[in-house]
Amino acid sequence: MMGDLKKRASFAKLVNYVNNPKKARLIDSKDVRLDDNAAIAKSMQGQADDKPGRRLKNPVYHISLDFAHEDTPKLTDDMMAEIAREYMRRMGITNTQYIVCRHIDKEHQHLHIVANRVDNNGNTISDRNDAIRNVAVCKALTREYGLHFSKGKVKVKRDRLRGKDKVKYQIYDAVKAALPHCSSWSDLCDRLARQGIGVHFKYDRGKGEMVGVAFTKDGISFSGSRIDRSIGFYRLDKLLGSRIAEGLEWQPRSQDNGVNERTQPIRQDVATVNHTAHTFIGQPSPVGAADGNGGSPVESGSNIVQVTIDTLMELCVQPHQAKVSSGGGGGGNDNGWGENDNEKDKLKPRRRRR
Repeated sequence: MMGDLKKRASFAKLVNYVNNPKKARLIDSKDVRLDDNAAIAKSMQGQADDKPGRRLKNPVYHISLDFAHEDTPKLTDDMMAEIAREYMRRMGITNTQYIVCRHIDKEHQHLHIVANRVDNNGNTISDRNDAIRNVAVCKALTREYGLHFSKGKVKVKRDRLRGKDKVKYQIYDAVKAALPHCSSWSDLCDRLARQGIGVHFKYDRGKGEMVGVAFTKDGISFSGSRIDRSIGFYRLDKLLGSRIAEGLEWQPRSQDNGVNERTQPIRQDVATVNHTAHTFIGQPSPVGAADGNGGSPVESGSNIVQVTIDTLMELCVQPHQAKVSSGGGGGGNDNGWGENDNEKDKLKPRRRRR
């Protein structure tokens, strides 16, 4: 069994998705009006709005629990509802409104929980370390109920996927297939580009290093870690030896003679670079745009920007050199700041004439 836990802002859309009669049935609920989906969402939203003090930005817990195909014969509605309740109890999601729906639209069995993060007493249900606790609780329940551990994305039926899920698995399969043939980031980008998959990086200008990667296909973008932890930036970077291209790699941030310089890519052997121009399909998502899976946007005005591999390659081939003044009196050089008196005078504050 595997669990996916997210926080959302709106009850209405989520309840309509989770409790769609064409693909789901309600198997458990607590403290909500069940007249229809609108009544369920309204009762939950009302409790969240009545919270004393500051309202929660994301008062909705959306949890999906996926079960291995081998467990299908034993998964009755009662058993799945019991597992859902036990999951919530161990996660501290108690004394609050919820619905549990079993979905029947996919071959593998799974359920969805919509729970109110504002409990029946108006208190906020803590989300501290909920991602870590989610993994631990799922593993424990899998063992205790004699279930099978899911084999991840390998057994998912690709032909049954639609929309964003279909694109996500296409990207996952393409990256996994390309990796054995790649020795650098540019190799990976080139191979993915041939399949219509673009790649852009999150680059921290303050640190002078890459901090994330995202993949785009058919106008839908996902960060690597949202697709699968095995293709998150740091894991891929380790597999590719931290190389942007053959012979080009990042130099760790260092301090020299008390001067703290930004991390810069270093040129080792430019002659070996055979990167194909225009690797990317389209342009990277604009700053502030969320990815197709609800991922966090790049914050406007921050040091984090989105760049392509071509930009990173230019940094490697033409790294910026730190400018350090020569210091002392006389004997200035032609490459430092304020190389002549005229330049120095420009920097001096001018006195006002009375």
